[in-house]
Amino acid sequence: MRTLPQLLLRPGGLTAAALLLVALTPVTAEAATAPGPGVGWIRVGHLSPKVPPVDISFAPFGQAEKVVIRKAGYGAVTPYSSLDPGKYTLSMRPADAPAGTPPALSATIEVAERSAYSLLVFANGPDGTLNGDLVTDDLSAPAAGKGRVRVVEGSAAIAPVSVAGPTGVSITKDATYGQTSSYVDVPEGRWPLQLTGGTVQSTAEVDVRAGTSTTLLITENSGALKATPISDGASLPEPPKLGVETGGGGTAPPSGVPLWPAVAAVALLAALVAGRRFVRAR
Repeated sequence: MRTLPQLLLRPGGLTAAALLLVALTPVTAEAATAPGPGVGWIRVGHLSPKVPPVDISFAPFGQAEKVVIRKAGYGAVTPYSSLDPGKYTLSMRPADAPAGTPPALSATIEVAERSAYSLLVFANGPDGTLNGDLVTDDLSAPAAGKGRVRVVEGSAAIAPVSVAGPTGVSITKDATYGQTSSYVDVPEGRWPLQLTGGTVQSTAEVDVRAGTSTTLLITENSGALKATPISDGASLPEPPKLGVETGGGGTAPPSGVPLWPAVAAVALLAALVAGRRFVRAR
C-alpha cells in the first residue's frame, strides 16, 4: 500500500435522536482475486443500532455530490465499489431530506491504488453522534492452508464482546463497541464460535477457506449476538459502468438483513464510479 487512508469527519447539525444512517445488503464472495492496477476499492458498513434510514451522497472531492443510496437500515455492508485513486467525499442525511439539510456525517476519504477499505459508521461519537472509521482490508494471502479472520464489534447494547473458536483459540477478547480487531490466521475448516458479551452468550459458525480473509460482523438482535461473515478483498470489481440513481426501501427487519434484494444494492453501488465521470451537476 502506497499511502495510508485518511478520514476527516465533521459533525452535522442534528441531534443524536435525529441522526439517520444506512444499512445495505450483505454480500459474500467465492475466492480472492489479485487487485488490478489503477484502482482502489471501498465499501460502507452501517453499525449504528436504533438509527433510522438515511440517504448517502458521494462524489470525487470538490465536485457536487449525488445521492447514490436511499433508505436502508442497520447491520450490513455494501459490496465493494471500484474507484480511481484519490480523494472523495461522502455525506449521510436523513432519508428524503432536502439537499441543503446539514449532514449527520460528512467524510473525506483518500483511496490508494491496489488497496481496499471498509468505511464503518458507528454511533460512538460525542453524545452518541455518528463516527466513521476507515479501516484497511487485508489483500495479502495468509499462510498455506489457513484463512484470516477478524471481528468488527457493531453491538452497542451488548458490549464488550469476546469471540472464541474451538481448542481455546481467541479471535478477539473484550472488544468494545466500534472496535475492529486485528486479523488472526486460523486453519481451514468450518469453525464453531462462542460469542460472549457480559451475561449474553450466543453461538455461530464461520466457514474458513484457505487463502481467504473474512470479517465477522457482530450485531445485536433481540437481546442476542449475531455474527455475519463477510469476505474481504474477494471478487474485487473492475470499475463499474455509470449507474442510475435507484431507491431502496425501509429499515432492516429484526434479523438485521434489509428487505430489498442484493440486485438492488448492486444497482445502487454501480453509481459509485471512478473519476470525474461519477457526478453531473445538479
